[in-house]
Amino acid sequence: MTGYSLWTEPWIPVQTLDGDVKKVSLPEALSEAHHLRGVLDPSPLITVALHRLLLALVYRTHRLRDTSDWEALWKAGRFNREAVAAYGEGRAERFDLLHPTRPFYQVPMMPDEKVHPVAALALEAASGNNPALFDHGKIEGATELPLDRAACYLLAHQAFAIGGGVSKPFNRMDAPLTKGLIVEVTGTTLFETLALNVMTRQYWERITPELEDDRPFWEVDEPPEPVKEGTVVRGPLHYLTWQSRRIHLVVDPERRVVTGCQIAQRYCLPKDGSPVDPGKCYYQDEKKGWQPRRLQKDRAAWRLTHVLLQAASGDKDVLTVLSWLAALRRREKELETIRLPKTVSLAVSGLTTDPKLAAKIELWRREEIGLPLAILDDPALVRRVNTLMQDAGWVENLLRRCTEALIWALAERQHLPEAVGYVFTGKTGQAKMPPTVAPVARSQGTVLRYWAAMEGPFRSALFQLPEVDFETVRAEWQNRLRANARTAFDAVLTAQQGAGAPWEVLSQLKHAFEVRIARIPMNGEGDSDDDGSADE
Repeated sequence: MTGYSLWTEPWIPVQTLDGDVKKVSLPEALSEAHHLRGVLDPSPLITVALHRLLLALVYRTHRLRDTSDWEALWKAGRFNREAVAAYGEGRAERFDLLHPTRPFYQVPMMPDEKVHPVAALALEAASGNNPALFDHGKIEGATELPLDRAACYLLAHQAFAIGGGVSKPFNRMDAPLTKGLIVEVTGTTLFETLALNVMTRQYWERITPELEDDRPFWEVDEPPEPVKEGTVVRGPLHYLTWQSRRIHLVVDPERRVVTGCQIAQRYCLPKDGSPVDPGKCYYQDEKKGWQPRRLQKDRAAWRLTHVLLQAASGDKDVLTVLSWLAALRRREKELETIRLPKTVSLAVSGLTTDPKLAAKIELWRREEIGLPLAILDDPALVRRVNTLMQDAGWVENLLRRCTEALIWALAERQHLPEAVGYVFTGKTGQAKMPPTVAPVARSQGTVLRYWAAMEGPFRSALFQLPEVDFETVRAEWQNRLRANARTAFDAVLTAQQGAGAPWEVLSQLKHAFEVRIARIPMNGEGDSDDDGSADE
C-alpha cells in the first residue's frame, strides 16, 4: 500500500480570504497562511489540534529566540516559504500516515490490542460511555473515514483524549488539553493567528524550564518509555506534538479508508500542578497547586472575559499567551517598532465532561470574544471590565433569589412575608425554605434567559471602554441589565399567572424585585450588595 504523507497531500481544511473552502498540505498551510482566513473545521477540537501542529512547524522552521526575532517575522507578514520547503526535504515519510514502521502520530499494529470501530477515534462520536451524539458508532455519517479526515481526528484525539479505563502500560489518563479551556488569539488571517500565538522561547522558558532535547515527536527515533508519574515537558516542540495515546489506524489497503483503530495509553503529564500550557487559564488551588479553569456547560465563555484579562497580568490567575500579547502591546507603544491590529479575537475552545462520569463528554464548543488590544495592557480598563461583570453578577443573584422567593411563596402562601424578605436580604429568617425550591426555580430558566440577552450589550460595552467615559458606559450597561432582568422575570410571572397563581403573591414579588433592581451598586468599582457576591 502506497503511503499518504501529510507533507505532500492536501488534508487541512481551510478558508481563503475570498471565502472559498479547500484543503491544503502542511507546507501550503504555512506558506499561504497570509492568504488564508484560517482553519475551517466543524469540530473545535480538530481546529485547536491543527493549530498546535502548525505552531510546532513554525517553531521548527523559524528562529524565534527573542522578541526581535518575532518582530522580524511579524514585519515580514508571512512565513518563510523557502525555510518551510527546506525543512521538508527528505522528511516527507516522517509525516506518512501509512508508514509501515513509524506511521505519523501513531505506532505500528499492536497485536494484543482490540480494534475499535473508527468512531472511537472521534471524541464527539458515540463510543464507549459517550452519549449517542451520532447513531450506531458512526462518524460523519459513516463507519469509515477517508485518510484526510482520519488525520484530523487523530490529531484531536492525541490532544483531547479522556482519561479513565484500563490500559497499558498504565490506566488511561487525560491528554494535555482535556481539562481546562483553551484560549487562542485569532487575527484576520491564518498567519496572524499563528504569529500571535507563537511565543518566543524566552516566554516558554518561564513555564518549561527544562528546554533540553526539545524536538517534535516525528523527529524522535527512539521515543522514551511512558511512566505513570508523568513525562517532563521539554519545550514547545515536545509539548505541541505530545502523544497521549498509542494509536494505530486500521486501513483498508484497496479502498484506502480507515475502518477501525487501536487506542492505548502512552504519555501523561506530571501531576505537579505546573501551568505548562500557555493557552490555558490557571488558578492557584491550595491543595492541588495550579489548576486549569474549565468551560461550564451552562455558562458562555464570554462571561469569563474579566477573568482572562486579569490572568494576563499574572496577578492571581495565569494565562501566558495573553501575558505575551500584553507584552507585545507595551512594546508597540514604547518602541513603535511594530504595528499590531487594534482588535483581535480570543477563541475559547474545549470540552466539558459529566461530573459523575468523567469519561463521558457533555459538550464541546468554540466561542470568539472580540477584544480591543487597548484594554489588555491597561490595568484600569481591566478593572472596569471586572466591574461590569460584578454588576451583572449582582443582578443574576437578585434574579435567582426573586425566582426562588416566587416558587417558595406559591408553594407555601403562609411564608409570603419571609419570601419577600428573602428578596431584600438573601436570608429567610426563622422560616426554612424547602430544598425543592432551588431546583424548581432553576427550571424556570430565568437566569439563563437573562445571560443570553446580555452577550450583545457586553460586547458593545467592551469596545466602548477605551474611548468612552466609564460612567457613561456603566450607566448604559446597568440600564441594559435592568431591562433584560425585567424581561426575564416578567416571563416567569406571566407563566405563573397563566397557570392560575394568585395575584397577591405575584404582585408583591414583582414590587420587591422592582425596588431591588433599581439600586444596582454605583458607588465605585467592585461594589457588592448586602446580599453578597458578584459573578466570578
